[in-house]
Amino acid sequence: MIGMRTGTLPIILFALAACGGHTTPPAAPAPTVEPPPATADGHPHFSQFSMNDRGALALPSPIVFAAGTADLDEAASAQPLWYIHDYLEAKPDVTMVRIEGHGTESGEDALMMTGDRALNVARWLVAHGIKCDRMIAAAFGDTKPIADPSTPDGKAQNRRIDVYNVALRGTLIANLPADGTAPAAVPVCD
Repeated sequence: MIGMRTGTLPIILFALAACGGHTTPPAAPAPTVEPPPATADGHPHFSQFSMNDRGALALPSPIVFAAGTADLDEAASAQPLWYIHDYLEAKPDVTMVRIEGHGTESGEDALMMTGDRALNVARWLVAHGIKCDRMIAAAFGDTKPIADPSTPDGKAQNRRIDVYNVALRGTLIANLPADGTAPAAVPVCD
């Protein structure tokens, strides 16, 4: 541009913006999240892990069970199950995790179902090579909601499996009980 001094372009752009002219470049397309690479037998292999704001392992999606049962839907739960599996394989210093079952119903039967769900997740992990003595299954029922239990979305969030580190190199973290003071808990090896 003939006759334009260095430094005047920002002033012109500011003036255009003040007058309603469009100076913002178009937004870049959102990056796509690539699924983790699959192993030779076809399951996803995770190598990066994070914790959520409650200190639990941040699962990539919920673990799914048949409605009203503790029957694990392995196909719908493949990603989070392999995520837990790969986390435990990648972190040998984490010598014990607590697999917590949470639900939305009160009562003894509902409490026990959350424990059975946690235990079925642990059994799946054992069947896929994780040592049983690295896990404890805990039933919390409806005692630890994370969302409003009076809404459908809140109920969906409260119906969950959480995985917490409880021991590093054989020592309980902060000397807290491995069962997290759950109303009911069982070792996975039994």
